[in-house]
Amino acid sequence: MIAYLRGTVIHVGHDGVVVDVGGVGYEVLLDRLTLSAIEGDGAAVGLFVRTVVRDDAITLYGFPQALGREVFDFLVTVTGIGPRLASQILGGMPLKDLVRAVRDKDVRALATLPGVGRKLAERLALELSEKFLALAVEAEGDERGAGRAGGVLDDVRSALLNLGFGAREVEAAVRSLDPADGEGLEDLIRRAIAALQTRS
Repeated sequence: MIAYLRGTVIHVGHDGVVVDVGGVGYEVLLDRLTLSAIEGDGAAVGLFVRTVVRDDAITLYGFPQALGREVFDFLVTVTGIGPRLASQILGGMPLKDLVRAVRDKDVRALATLPGVGRKLAERLALELSEKFLALAVEAEGDERGAGRAGGVLDDVRSALLNLGFGAREVEAAVRSLDPADGEGLEDLIRRAIAALQTRS
């Protein structure tokens, strides 16, 4: 199964690209936001890939980040969402905003996504909000401030989940943190654990 491709774009279509990898051209479907970032023919690209096998076709969907592929995999588990629609949803808003909207069960925001009405938005929130709590999101430009803060907090979230704390409790503890200048990862983890123990 193809998981990653690195090569040169030799054709840009309306819903994807053809990537030349060692003389072999791979057709890869992309969401709207990813496709708009492709510079054109001759551009060097690296894409994480999800290979979807059907009776009549083998289709490659590409993502600039591994996280995008992970979100795609979650989306297609929801009734009514196939690979094509999942790709459209990923192209409907920046990845960090999509993950946050599902985590927070923001049905209004989810309903604005292409191909998603209110009922499907409610299903997305219901079925995936808990799972999305555990995703390590690169929240660059997060409302808490600098990209560094978002990245450090993601590391804290991941560490707490690996320690066996529940996803909901972890998310509440991480949201309560406000990294101070010079505060390291270990200090933040200690503060988060203290917050979790206080809540229990």
